[in-house]
Amino acid sequence: MYYPPCPTMKPVLYLTTMKLNSITALARKLLNSTYQLAMGPNTYKSVFAQVLEGTFRRDYLTLYTMLYLTEHSQPEQRRAFGDCCLDLSRKVLEDLVSLEYMLLRGKEAYAKKFLDYYHIEAKRDSDYLEAVGAPIDEKQKLLIEENYNRVKREFFDSSARSRQRAWSDLTEYLLSQNKIDQQTQLQIEEEFTRQYPNVNELPRRAWAGLDTEAMIETLVQYSAINVIEQKILIQTYIQGNKKNHFSPTDVRAFLRNDPHNIVSDSNLELSLVPTTTAIARIAAMFADEFDIPETTKQAIAEIGQTLHTAHLSEEE
Repeated sequence: MYYPPCPTMKPVLYLTTMKLNSITALARKLLNSTYQLAMGPNTYKSVFAQVLEGTFRRDYLTLYTMLYLTEHSQPEQRRAFGDCCLDLSRKVLEDLVSLEYMLLRGKEAYAKKFLDYYHIEAKRDSDYLEAVGAPIDEKQKLLIEENYNRVKREFFDSSARSRQRAWSDLTEYLLSQNKIDQQTQLQIEEEFTRQYPNVNELPRRAWAGLDTEAMIETLVQYSAINVIEQKILIQTYIQGNKKNHFSPTDVRAFLRNDPHNIVSDSNLELSLVPTTTAIARIAAMFADEFDIPETTKQAIAEIGQTLHTAHLSEEE
């Protein structure tokens, strides 16, 4: 079946009235104002501050990359660069959501939990190297195993018991209704074991036990983010997902004969606005956790207010 290329469309929820030149200038101002924060050195006040600094530094470089692409692109390059910038913006939004989730749940406990998850990732990397026959230092391997065994129970999948109980209850119901026999019951139990092998002894894939969308839902549920912030996060996350995953919507956009002229500036705007907003928010968190100059705090606050005002003007 033939599917014609989809027409050029702006996002359903266009985030702001800010144009590319305005958001580019504001992003440059944010980078300049927070340069010293990203370069350090900084004095930690807490475990959360340690996570925050590492996150801010990597997101600072992401915005730097996006801004470089925007400022050095020719009209025929805008399509390619705008496409890549949307993908990059998704990473920054995921970082912001995770930090906000830490603040909501208890920043010190969840920051420690996040850092402890490093040992889960190290164990998986070690297992992979061993599986492919790559050389690995035995002392390092033993240290990885020791740290993994120390923290692994923090990350066991607690939802497995609920799944198992649901399967058991359903099986018992079907037996009571004479819908299945004992042989089928055994097959169901074997199928459960096949689909969820030793699930209680396997650490989960996400450090917090939730994916980004579930974290956003939790933040909204507890009013940790407002309606405007929710709109920015969800819309840009959806657009970024289309760039990051194999999406029919995104693939169809490339079926046009003039791919360089499709959604060029709007993609750059759609990526730069939420990314700059997210990093301004992370910078504000930074100001609360570290001793930084008052002039820097004021510059961050002014940039945040400018972005907030732009979003409000769109709402009106």
